[in-house]
Amino acid sequence: MSAHRKEFEEIEPKEVFTILEKHRDDPDFVVMDVRTPEEYDEGHIENAYLLNFKSGSFEDELENMDKNKKYYVYCRTGRKSRKAVELMEKRGYSEAHSVIGGIDKWKRSRLPVEK
Repeated sequence: MSAHRKEFEEIEPKEVFTILEKHRDDPDFVVMDVRTPEEYDEGHIENAYLLNFKSGSFEDELENMDKNKKYYVYCRTGRKSRKAVELMEKRGYSEAHSVIGGIDKWKRSRLPVEK
């Protein structure tokens, strides 16, 4: 990562895809889907960790996750992922990024989705 990059900025889907491909086997790079389980089942980014933003336990679950990993967070359009990243920043996470445009833009960019 370049020195000028902020640890909580939004990132374009193609850039996220490139980062995840480069660090495919690195457990410190985590892609997190904050949609509902039903939305996740309709299609998600490979190896995405599901953490439903709408669940009553979302903030509690954030407390139990490793705050030193690098998170790439997405939802359907980018709104919930931005809110999730803001919560992560407030809770002391070292790095979390929201995927601009969410899974919708990811798909429009013709990036791979799993079911």
